[in-house]
Amino acid sequence: MILKLSVNNQSVESSGITKDYKDALCEYVWNSFEANATTVTVNCVPNSLSGSAEIIIADNGDGIPYDSLSRTFGAFLDSQKNSRSLQIKTKANKGKGRFSCFSFAALAEWETIVETATGNVIYTISLENADKNQCNVSDPVPTDLTTGTKLTISGIDGICEEDVSFAQLEDTMLKTFAWYLYLNKDKNIRLAINGIDLDYQKYINTDASVDKEILISKIPFKVALIVWNEKIKENFSVYFLDQEGVVRSKDTTTFNRNTVNFNHSVFVTSPFFLGRDGITLKGKRVEIDGQTELKEYDEDKKVLKELSKEIQEVIEAGLHKHMAAQVDKAIARMEARESFPVFADDFYGQMRKKDLVQVTKEIYRIQPKIFHQLKPIQEKSLLGFLNLLLSSEERENVLSIIDEIVQLSPKQREDFASVLKRTHLENIIATIKFIEDRYRVIEVLKAIVFDYAGCANERDHIQKIVEQHYWLFGEQYHLVTADKRMQKALEEYLYLLYGDKTPDAVLTPDEEELRRMDIFACGARNTEDPSGNAVQENLVVELKAPKVMLTKTVLRQIEDYMDYVRKQPSFNSQYRKWKFVAVCTSVDDDVKARYESQKAKGKKGLVTDIDNYEIYALTWDDVFQSFNLRHAFLLDKLKTDKDAIASEIESSVNGEKSREAADGLTALVTG
Repeated sequence: MILKLSVNNQSVESSGITKDYKDALCEYVWNSFEANATTVTVNCVPNSLSGSAEIIIADNGDGIPYDSLSRTFGAFLDSQKNSRSLQIKTKANKGKGRFSCFSFAALAEWETIVETATGNVIYTISLENADKNQCNVSDPVPTDLTTGTKLTISGIDGICEEDVSFAQLEDTMLKTFAWYLYLNKDKNIRLAINGIDLDYQKYINTDASVDKEILISKIPFKVALIVWNEKIKENFSVYFLDQEGVVRSKDTTTFNRNTVNFNHSVFVTSPFFLGRDGITLKGKRVEIDGQTELKEYDEDKKVLKELSKEIQEVIEAGLHKHMAAQVDKAIARMEARESFPVFADDFYGQMRKKDLVQVTKEIYRIQPKIFHQLKPIQEKSLLGFLNLLLSSEERENVLSIIDEIVQLSPKQREDFASVLKRTHLENIIATIKFIEDRYRVIEVLKAIVFDYAGCANERDHIQKIVEQHYWLFGEQYHLVTADKRMQKALEEYLYLLYGDKTPDAVLTPDEEELRRMDIFACGARNTEDPSGNAVQENLVVELKAPKVMLTKTVLRQIEDYMDYVRKQPSFNSQYRKWKFVAVCTSVDDDVKARYESQKAKGKKGLVTDIDNYEIYALTWDDVFQSFNLRHAFLLDKLKTDKDAIASEIESSVNGEKSREAADGLTALVTG
């Protein structure tokens, strides 16, 4: 059969048919998707000269109904179909698509299988570039094959095999079909080029994209926010599709933040849009076909107003997810520029830093333009000011200040207020837990040195506890790590001085207790001297068993120990400061006399001060009382129940006084 077309060669050539072969192939792929295809393939059959002998586009769609040919092929510029590309051709494509290949090919032949009342039939349709006013149609014949269409484009001129490769077509196909593949991901729709599937995730940030299904006045709506990985040419728009997937209308979103690379499109699908063109959402005002006052539209306006609100919430949700992925990079850049204030390495300093970083992240998520194009001094000043507010009674005013800088939505205000409260509460909880953990250590140590003196020792109990809790001898040592090189050298010194260098060397138990000096930890931190010079401060702690008194003899050993360190070239720099601490349950009168000799220095427990070296002799009660005094300001506010902690520790060993009980207590605070 020859089907006459209402077209001639000149009208086709002057009708605006694309001359870009890539766009032409996209037109044919759209034809396949509009025929409900779930799999579309584009393949190139090369010729012997590396050119393209044929381009074949095949699909598993519904086929081309034989009785619709007069409408689908017979009337040029009058097509039933709508194109759905992001280029937004919301009106009919006017039948140009089937002629698209004639800018580069001589022949197009469709082999189509369509379902009829009596079964599936197959037939072909042929169009020639040389004679566009008619097409040849074969008679339908029955077939057992499933429905679908295969378009073969031949007589190709000027297009080589490489031009139809995946690498050449991928970008164009993604620009056109990525959104469609994403919206229909649940249908497992495939678009393959020369055997390679197109992956929409190369263009779409699926982590930040949002899908939401809602009911408004019992009408279902599917709202899909697509966030693009790269900038798109189109404005940020909302597209309204009916349940058949036909784009009925579009409008711009209210998003207008040039400082945020948040490239997005919104697609709303619902039967509500069937037959409703020209819908526009203008914030609180809704227009239908440009009319706002017609009473028959009142109910529709209510639906659309609610829909507008839902769309904005979806955009905000996507923006929050998008910014959450960006904020860590922004914070890292601020830290690299040293914009954040300097915090101490102790618990309190790190807690304040964490609080500031969390709040800064939330501000950046809500409104990154606050930080946009700030000069380094401006950024540093802003973060310093924010830190002062968070650390003062004005913390709650942070929300008001930010709200004055940028207008926050009700949802943004609610989220930011929640962050301020949450981080504040987290700090309080962390501080309470911090103090309780320290009290637990203190109570365990008290029990070990006072109640379990007869069955505990320094190596297996006291030493294990203290080496994990440097803060017992000063907050500044809370986070230091052992200097292994220094510790090894000191241990070797002890072996040479007091160890069993010869096999027959034997010490009495009392001599062993006095001579064996267990250096369990050597730590260092950087500080400044009174002149502002950087100095490395070293801490060496020496422990004795609970039953050993700190006497002049023990003190002499520690001084020998200090003298050895002073003579080591690797440790004897003017930029090193040394602090030796010996701890026993009690001290004798000779040691107390040493306290008096150093009293003018104003340092509790100091017994020796030579150059950059200090020796301190402390009792365990000194250590415990120092803890109470350092934490008094927190204990008063937090009302920590010390008796409850002590009772908990006591119950863990059931009042038993044994080596096993001492081991159990030690495990409570050493892990």
